[in-house]
Formats: sequence, C-alpha cells, structure tokens
Amino acid sequence: MKELFTASWQHIRQSFSILTYGLCFLVISIACWLNYGGIISLWPEESSFYHSLLFLFLLFFVFFLLGFLFTALQRNVQTNFTGNYKWILLLAPLLFSLKVALPFDEVVLQNTSPSFQTAFQKPAGWLGALLFMIPAIGLLHFIFEKNQGLYFIKKSNSYQPYFILLLCMLPLLVAAAVQPAFQEVYPRAKDVTMALGSSASLIHYSLFELSYALDFITIELFFRGLLIAVLSRVLGVHCIIPVALFYFSIHLGKPMQEAISSFFGGLILGAVSYETKSIWGGWMVHCGIALLMELLAFVF
Repeated sequence: MKELFTASWQHIRQSFSILTYGLCFLVISIACWLNYGGIISLWPEESSFYHSLLFLFLLFFVFFLLGFLFTALQRNVQTNFTGNYKWILLLAPLLFSLKVALPFDEVVLQNTSPSFQTAFQKPAGWLGALLFMIPAIGLLHFIFEKNQGLYFIKKSNSYQPYFILLLCMLPLLVAAAVQPAFQEVYPRAKDVTMALGSSASLIHYSLFELSYALDFITIELFFRGLLIAVLSRVLGVHCIIPVALFYFSIHLGKPMQEAISSFFGGLILGAVSYETKSIWGGWMVHCGIALLMELLAFVF
C-alpha cells in the first residue's frame, strides 16, 4: 500500500513543472469563469446530434491539445509521435464525443412508456456507451498494438489502498453534499422519482445506480486505460497532465467544485494507472465516490 502511494506520488512529482501546472490552473480558472460565471456555456445544451458532436469534439480537442502544448514546454520532456500514435490527438476527442452525443437511449428504450424513457434516459445512455466504447477501444488496441485486447484490464495486486483513499475522501464528500450546487445535480437517481412517482421501486433505483456504476468502467477504460497506455509511450510519465486536463473538460456540465477537483482526481488516478497498469483500482475509487455522492444526496 505504502509503495503504491509513494510510487504514484513520485510520478506526479516527475511530471511537475511550475510553468506547466501554472498554465493548467490558468486555463481551468478561465474555463470556470466563463462557464460558471454565466458568460458562455462550455457544455452543449439540448441540441441536435451533429451540433452536440461538433461542440464536444472542439471542447475536448482544445483541452487535450493544450495539455500537450503545456507539457511540451517542459525542457525535460521528449515527445515521440511515431507511427499511428499521432492520431490519438484527434481520435480520442472524437471517440469520447461520440460516447456523449450518440442517442443510445433512443435505441435501448424504444417501445417503452414515456415515463420509463424519462426515468432511464441516462442509464440507457450509459449502457449504450459501454457497449459502444469496448469494441471501439478494442479496435484501437488492435491498430496500435497489432493484437486483440483492451488496455490495462489486468487485476490490481491489492484493493486495500483504494478503500483507504475512499475513506479519506468521505469528509470532503460530506462537505460538498450540503452545497446548493451539489444538491441541484445529485442524486442523479432523482430522475426515477420525478418520472415514476409513487410507482418507483427499489428495483428501479438499483438499476439506475448499477448503470451509473458501469459507466465508470467506460470512463476508466478510456482515460486511465487507452490514453495513459498509449500516451505513456509518447510522453512517458508526463502523459498524466494532458489526460487530466482532458478529463477536466468532460466535467464542465457538473458543479464547479466537482469540475475543479476532477483535474486533481485525474492526476491521482492517472499516476495510479501508470504505476499499476490496471484500471480497476481507479474504477473502485471513481465509482465509490460517485455512489457515495448519490447516497449523501439522498440523506441530505
């Protein structure tokens, strides 16, 4: 346990640069000022598929590219974009834009009642995205590695450190749970209550939360699997920063505190993934935090 934390911290320190982190914090500050200050929304509202896809692609691409540029400013960083690896800069934002924008719910929930469609629109999207992303990432694995498989799906050696990390996060989650911005978004399962009313049952809530938990497999497989695995060959340990900045950008539709903390969470989970070559510890932490947020939102 101590060895994992020490090694992960060393990875973060190795990628540290006052200039690089300073620029990241500047971009995050400007994005939060624009998005949460009511100046311009950096997350697409309800719109057509193609509009959302283009908007999201540009958003993700800009933050991902900035992460590369800021990292390249470090004097000790050597980039090695050879072969197919250079295409990850375009393919990754496009793939995650499709994950968010594709109307999976329309396929999964066809022939169901309007109230059921409203209650399970998000879970259907999460399940559809999982079924879409696994083959897509498998195809990229085949292109980049010339063999079948997925990135970083081996078991972690120990899950004890992740339980401890979750316990350390609990006081922060309790503090966040009483904030108005948090309560506007969570619990996400309130969609079930609002759509089904008194007919909502424990089974409905359980299906919602199970789908929510499965969505984090998609996220971890993409960010801490595909991106860390591929970019570590291009940037070494410095791949953590562009992935964390990309990860921040997908949270701009969430409360500001959650968006800001996602950058630091991306650094930590990226370093852990880089060290362990496994996504499952990160999934446990990520999923555990999300489900605790759901629980605390119901309690408060």
